[in-house]
Amino acid sequence: MKNNPEQLYTLLQSIEGIVWQADTGMQQFTFITGRVQHITGFSPEDWLDRPGFWKTCIHPEDLHVINDYLELKDGGVKSRTLEYRIIRADGQVIWIKDNVSLLGCDNGVCLLGGIMLDNTVAERLKALERLERDVLKLNSDITVPLNNVLFNYLQGLEALFPQMQCSIHRIENGRMVNGVSPSLPVEYMNGITGVPVGEHEGSCGSAAASGQQVIVSDIETDDRWAKYRLLALKHQLRACWSNPVIDADGEVMATLAMYYQETKTPTGEELQVMEKATALLRIIMENRGKTEIISETNLLMLQSQELAHFGNWRWDVQQDVVSWSPTLYIIYGLNPQDFKATFAGYQALLHPEDRARVRQIIENVLQSGEGTEFEEKVIRPNGDIRYLRSWAKLKTDAQGAPVEMIGACLDITETVIQMQAIEQQNRKLLDIAWMQSHMIRSPLTRIMALIELIKDAPESDPEKIELLNHLLTSAYELDEQVKRINKKAEQTN
Repeated sequence: MKNNPEQLYTLLQSIEGIVWQADTGMQQFTFITGRVQHITGFSPEDWLDRPGFWKTCIHPEDLHVINDYLELKDGGVKSRTLEYRIIRADGQVIWIKDNVSLLGCDNGVCLLGGIMLDNTVAERLKALERLERDVLKLNSDITVPLNNVLFNYLQGLEALFPQMQCSIHRIENGRMVNGVSPSLPVEYMNGITGVPVGEHEGSCGSAAASGQQVIVSDIETDDRWAKYRLLALKHQLRACWSNPVIDADGEVMATLAMYYQETKTPTGEELQVMEKATALLRIIMENRGKTEIISETNLLMLQSQELAHFGNWRWDVQQDVVSWSPTLYIIYGLNPQDFKATFAGYQALLHPEDRARVRQIIENVLQSGEGTEFEEKVIRPNGDIRYLRSWAKLKTDAQGAPVEMIGACLDITETVIQMQAIEQQNRKLLDIAWMQSHMIRSPLTRIMALIELIKDAPESDPEKIELLNHLLTSAYELDEQVKRINKKAEQTN
């Protein structure tokens, strides 16, 4: 083969990568295979006849690679593998993996040779994985609005595919709403926001209606774009592919669209990216929806606890770590920043009258494993006494050893104060009744004595005696009622 240049040339041309030869400054290429046009879009003549052409193709962010080639001349390393991006003739960005070696030097002139391989698919997949990790991390922060998460993801996709413009529309009540796009014109986004889903409602409306992927390679000729064709063409949008984002219940919750300013059918790589992006959007939107529901539920629970003066707690028995809900700190009149909850710290807050009793209750729960309900008094730092109704339940491991205790406290102070006020009022009423009964009974006793005297007098009128008997009977009945009032008052006091 050394003696057959034609066979060598044919072999080099058959290699999948770009075989090349150039000076160490990569200014002048002396040989390059025809594969260069398929990979970069530029002809071999562009590379051979235009000094410094290679440098003009390098992505601006990767120009540092020029020094890596120059180092092969002066360094001890004679070969290395370099990776960087090139901008194709059509504007697309591709990744090059170049296995380059120093071929030799003659009279100070050194030559480099190598094989450039198109590594775009592998690099994009790695970049896509990094983007997905970053977006999922961003989505885990509930303080970041969902539209911001979606915007960042689409922006990352467009960076990987510079010719592509992306959008997401959520589907609500059969319409496309809440559109998000990093690059599509605002006028266009406003024009398709609020349109109904349906078979002839563009790529996204059709995808939402059918629940299937819709590929429109030429907006100008596709019937599904009849209503929106002029709007799309006005903004140089020529192709649009759309995927429905379907939730776990089979409902379309959004559509992902990829636009191009040329008529275009997706490649296998682009279809793969669409599927990965759609799957990730489903995860993002479903997780965010669940997180928001949980957050709203927790907020409602905290608000309900605060309104009801109801707090809950958890005690890690083995580590003696206690966690309180925010409302419990309010009940105890404590600042979460100043008070570290522990079992000993809780006991110190109990009213001295209740400490021994409550400690025995907790020990009984730890020993028996049975939950309990009890009442207790606590003293706030300002000296106020609060009355609580508390519950405690024990969790154990497989061997029955205590692991943690959970419980709750209801502040019943207002109820206790009201009951105490009612009891105090009742006592006052009974005291009044007792005093009044004595005041009534004194003249009543005198009346009863006079009646007895009149009745026992000689030659009394029988009718008068009968009337006196009736009067005496009534007086005795009244006397019995007064005695009962006195007895009740004495028992209460």
